[in-house]
Parts: sequence; C-alpha cells; structure tokens
Amino acid sequence: MKKKLTNNLGLKIMAVLVSFALWLVVVNYDDPVVSYTYSGIQVEIINTDVLANQGKVYEVLSNTDMISVTVTGKRSVIDSISKENIRAIADMQDLTLKNTLNIQLSTNKNFNQLDSIKCDQDVVELVIENLKESHMPISVSVTGEPAEDYIVGDITTNQNTVRVSGPESIVSTVARAECVISVAGRTSDINASADIKLYDAEGNLVEHPNLRTNISNISINVAILATKAVDITYNYSGVPADGYLVDEPLVADRTAVYIAGKQSTLDTISLLVIPATAIDVDGKSQSYIASVDLNEYLPDGICLADATYNGKVAVSVNIVEEISRTINVPMNNLTVTNIPEGYTAEILLDSDTVETENGAEHPVLMNVDTVGTQEAYHGVTGATTLGTVDVAAYMESVDMTALPPGIYQMEITFALPVGVTTTQSYYADVKIEESE
Repeated sequence: MKKKLTNNLGLKIMAVLVSFALWLVVVNYDDPVVSYTYSGIQVEIINTDVLANQGKVYEVLSNTDMISVTVTGKRSVIDSISKENIRAIADMQDLTLKNTLNIQLSTNKNFNQLDSIKCDQDVVELVIENLKESHMPISVSVTGEPAEDYIVGDITTNQNTVRVSGPESIVSTVARAECVISVAGRTSDINASADIKLYDAEGNLVEHPNLRTNISNISINVAILATKAVDITYNYSGVPADGYLVDEPLVADRTAVYIAGKQSTLDTISLLVIPATAIDVDGKSQSYIASVDLNEYLPDGICLADATYNGKVAVSVNIVEEISRTINVPMNNLTVTNIPEGYTAEILLDSDTVETENGAEHPVLMNVDTVGTQEAYHGVTGATTLGTVDVAAYMESVDMTALPPGIYQMEITFALPVGVTTTQSYYADVKIEESE
C-alpha cells in the first residue's frame, strides 16, 4: 500500500500544483480584480463653523473640491458601487498652515471589500479671508416712461437697507444696492416685487458664491400721477412806508406751472394762489426781490410735475413814491346795476349839469381823491372814470333779502386802473321805486 502511494510521487505533486493553478485561473477569470474611475466627485467640507466662529470665510481655489476617484477591487464589488456611494470629506478642523485640507475617501457600501480607493489630488486648496459685513441703502431706479401727461411720483419700499456679508475683498467692492422697476406706459400706481442687485463703483454687477444678503428682494410702490398746467397769482400783505406804495401788479419770473397729482384732485384746481402772507411789504420804501417757494402753497396731494425744478420763484416788488391826485368824475358817469326785478333805481341829483355865468352848461362833478403811481395814472381822467352803484351788493352788505321803496345811501365803486385807489369811500343817494 505504501509503495503504491509513493510510486511516481513527483508526478502526483506536480498534478496537485497544476490543479491548484487551474483553480486560481478559473476563479480569477470568473471575478477578476478591476479598477474604475468616477469623475466629478464633490468634496464635502465639514465643520465650517470653525472659521465662522473666528470671523473668517473661505473660498475654494481652482475647483480643488471637485475630484476624480478610482476604486479597485473584485468586479463583483466594484459593480455594486456607484458614484453616489463614494464620499469625499475634508475637515476644517484639520486646516493646515498652507490653507489646505486633506481629503478623506470612503464609500457607504462594501468599503472593506475594496482593494484600494484613491483620488487624483490629495488636498482642497482654500483662500481664507476676514468676514466683512456692511449695511447699505437700497436705491430704486425706474426704466421707461409713463403714458403721456403722466409722471412718476413718490416711490416707497417695505425695506430701505440691506445687509451684505462675505469675503472682505468682495464686500469692499460693493458700492450700491439697487432695484429696477419698469413704469413704461403706466397710468396707474405700481405695486411689485424687485430683486436686489449689488454694483461696484463703475456700475458692474458684483456676484460671488460667498456673497450673502439678508434679503433678496423688496416690495416697491410707485405712484403714477397725472399732470396739469395752472396759472399762478401772487398777493402781498402789509403797508409800505409813508409816501410809498406797491406798483401793481407784482412781476414774477414764473406765472404758470405744471403740477401733478391724482386726477380727481387735479380736477378741483384751476389756479395756484400765493397768499398775501408770502410777500410782506410792511414799512418798505425801496423795491426788492421776494423769493417764493411754490412747494409751500401746493394743496395736499399735489406736487410739482418737473422734478428738476425746485419751486423757487423770484417776485419783483416795485415800491414807488405815492402820488395824490383828485379826479373830477362827472356825475353822469355813475350808473346803478343789479336792480331787483320789479323795481327802478336812480341816483338823486338836482341836476347832472350846472350853468355857469356865461350861460354854458357843465356836468356836475364829484371830486374823487386818489393815490397811485405816476405810471398808473397814465391816461386816467375824470371823463374816462366810471362809477357803479351795485344794489345787490348793498342788499347783501346790510343782510336784506327784499328792498322796500325808499332812498338809500349806497357806496360807489370807481373803475380805476391797477395801481390807483381811492383814499376814502364815496356814496350816492339812490331812490328805489316799484316799477309800473
């Protein structure tokens, strides 16, 4: 038996070795060791609060956080792994003096069955900067033009500042924060949301992955206002020095202006009246220029339509020497107006003419004392001066709704040019009778 076992021993050992080798070949052929490379693996940087707590921020250089990973192992193992199973981690707690982070590779599936796992680079390269925070106002600009005869009014927002934070080198370049809204063709108010954009001093858009704002957009209300042209009248108050008066009318460098507001409000305005309190001539003996700010006298809800005009008007107040003159007005130049229906009225005179010694008749004259300027008296004569007695005005002044027949003393109003006034009141006896 022993002899049989030892016969051809060398051949038998060789047969075993050959059989084992054949077994290895077969096994390796069925499940060989292979390698596979996955591109575009994002390195996850963890514990970033380490830098944040130091008031610093980081930026990855040259996309060094995007790597390719090669895994090696048996085909059956490699085939069970996909790109999503690979994890690449860089820990901020391991930051080196060169501002690099070592990359740690693993898989969440069959990791222990891999022969190896490698990447095309070993570290993530960083730029470390101080964190800067800045608060800046948000400006709103409009594009386009509203419809004809409309302008842009007040612009209001729900936020007027934005907090910008990020790397100091980037935040330092931000010069302004701006929102843009279109008003093209509009006739009514706009309520809209607009994104906040950051710009440098040269108007270039500032963008950076590490640049942050506390808000990304704001709500904007834009008032769209109708416009209208109105005339302006100027008044003054006070009395000039003795012997002087105001040469009327006042002369202003602007007698009309475009105003803007809601159409319903504009429809109620036909004239812009500057009150007497705006120009004070009290005690003045020399001409001067008064400055009037129209903005102070605009009705509520109304503004100047021209945004480039500041509303200032120069008003020339001409103070001149006073001239006294008596105007001899013929009594037949007086007329009675606004006589109640069913009545007649006449001014009582013995005669409207008087006979002189040579037998010629002349009209009865009323001596009317006046004051005015030399220029204003030009062309003024008694013959051209008319007087009026207004019965309706008299009734209103004495609070009468009916006028019984009788004789009444009523004030005479003389038609004098601007710059000439009477120094006292003049009256006429008016007889009122029922008409036949």
